[in-house]
Amino acid sequence: MSIQRPLIELLLRWQVKGKFKKNPDVQLLRPIMKQMEPRVSKLPKDITAEPLSLGGVPAEKLTAPEPRQEAAFLYIHGGGFVGGSPLTHRPLTRRLARDIGIPVYAIDYRLAPEHKYPAGLDDCVAAYKGLLDMGIAPSAILVGGDSAGGNLTLTLALRLKAEGLPQPAGLVCLSPATDMTGSGASRHENAESDALFVAEMMDSLEAVYCPGGDEKDPFLSPLFGDLAGLAPTFIQVGEKEMLRDDSTLMADALQKAGVETTIEVWPKVWHVWQLNADMLPEAREAIAHIVAFARRRLG
Repeated sequence: MSIQRPLIELLLRWQVKGKFKKNPDVQLLRPIMKQMEPRVSKLPKDITAEPLSLGGVPAEKLTAPEPRQEAAFLYIHGGGFVGGSPLTHRPLTRRLARDIGIPVYAIDYRLAPEHKYPAGLDDCVAAYKGLLDMGIAPSAILVGGDSAGGNLTLTLALRLKAEGLPQPAGLVCLSPATDMTGSGASRHENAESDALFVAEMMDSLEAVYCPGGDEKDPFLSPLFGDLAGLAPTFIQVGEKEMLRDDSTLMADALQKAGVETTIEVWPKVWHVWQLNADMLPEAREAIAHIVAFARRRLG
C-alpha cells in the first residue's frame, strides 16, 4: 500500500464520515460533493469537455486527442441518487477518455429528492438510446458508473433487456449499490472500517429515492433481477466498505446467470477510491484495470 493511502483515509474520515456521524442523512452527499467541484473539475490541456444533450439528457463529452469517435463510454456518476455531477467525477472520467482513447459521455441525470425513481433511470435509458441514435453500435459502447451510478448501470442493462434493446459491449461497476434490502453482512460488519459512511445513512436512502417502493424490485435492486443475457461485467470494490457484499453477491448472481463477470476486491481502500486518482497510486492502478477491460471489450 502507498504512503498516501492512510493519510487520505484519515482526511476522509474527518471530512466525510464525521459529518455523517452527526447527521446520518444521505442528502448530506449533495453539499459535500458540490464543495468538491472547484477542486476536482480542472482538466489538463489535452482533454476537452463539450456540453451537449444526449437523448434529451444534459451531458458532457470528454475527449483526448484523436479519439475513436465511433465508440463511446457512457458514464453514470455516483452520489447516493441525490448528489454528484459530471464535474465531481472528472478525476476518473478524464483518465478513461485519455487511456481508452474514446469519448466519455458523462450524464447529468435527474436527482432525488426533487426527481424520485424512476426519473434518474429513465434518463440513463434515454442517454443510451441517444448514443444509438448517433449511429454508435452497441458493440462499441461501454456503460459504467460508481455507487448509485453502478446501480443505474446494472438497472439500465435490465431495462434494455426488458425493452428488447441491445446490450452494450460491457458494464463497469465501481462499488455498486445493488441491494436495497441491505442483506449483505458487510453493511454492519464494516460499519467502523468504512472510511466514509455510517450504517444509519444507508437507512435514509429509500425514503428519499424510492419512497414506498419494493426493495426487491430489480430496477431498484438489480441483485434480484433476471440477469441472463446481460453484458460482460467488471466490478471493483473495497474489502473494508459497507457496500462490499453488494458487489460480491452481485458478481455471484451474475456468474450463476451465465454472465461473464470479473470482480476485484481491493484491500485497505474505501468506497470509490478511484476518484482519488490525482493523489492515490491505488486509484490509478485500479483505473488501469478498468482500461484493460474496456480495451478487451472494444477489441
